[in-house]
Formats: sequence, C-alpha cells, structure tokens
Amino acid sequence: MATFRGKYDFSIDSKGRVNIPAKFRKALSPEADDTFIIVRAPGNCLRVYPRDVWEKGREAELAELPETPDNNRLKSVIFSSLIDAQLDSQGRVMLSQTLMDIAGITKDVTMVGVSSYIEMWDTARYEQYTVSAGDFDNLFYAGGLTKS
Repeated sequence: MATFRGKYDFSIDSKGRVNIPAKFRKALSPEADDTFIIVRAPGNCLRVYPRDVWEKGREAELAELPETPDNNRLKSVIFSSLIDAQLDSQGRVMLSQTLMDIAGITKDVTMVGVSSYIEMWDTARYEQYTVSAGDFDNLFYAGGLTKS
C-alpha cells in the first residue's frame, strides 16, 4: 500500500491540471494503474486516493454503511463530485471545476501526504487551516499521540 509523506506546493494550470509530486507517483502500486480518486473532504480540501486504496478501503466502507437518510446523503454528496484522475505523461491530474470550487482552488495548490492518501488544498486555505488549528502541543496530546 502507498504511503504518502511531506508537503509540496504547485500551481494549477489554466486547464485545471496539477502536478502530483514525483515522490507520491513513485509510491503508487501497480494496482492503482496510475489513477487517483479525488473526492471532497472535511475542511474544504480534497482527498486524493490511489485507485486501489479507494476501491478496497473507502469505497468498501461507504458501501457497507447502513441505509439511513444521513448515510444516503453522505454517499450522494461524495459520489456526485468524485473523479477518477489518470496521470498524464507529465505526471499531472486534471481536476473538475466542481472540485476546484469546493476546495477554493484557483491557482496555488498545497499537497500534504497523510499516510494512505494525499490532501489537496488551496495554499492560502491550508496556511489558514494550520494556523487556526491552534497550538501544536494541544493537538498532539488531544490526538492521543502520547504513547511511546
């Protein structure tokens, strides 16, 4: 399974294409077939999953949710804006206008590796998010990362 780490900044071109960092592309398994699934995520960012990780993990989890009005709405919202994005020969993916609008992406894009997926942010929004996230020590201890 792919593991993504680090932060990278790029610009989106006029056609809605953005580079995926070479380090992230190299982490893809052959089962991903050079394809990412890009979906909306909490915090007004996007999550970028290798296709195999999405299909075996997140999509399977969504399919197993019980039929409730909230779960049905969640699935509808996620699947209505989801895209399959194949890497082009220059290592870029194309974003839909819908996803760019959701994430507020117009030009500068920040990608953050978060283990099994990538977060894609409008750079200004990411900077605001990390500043507004508060004191790192509080986040660290609240998150339960105190085990050695």
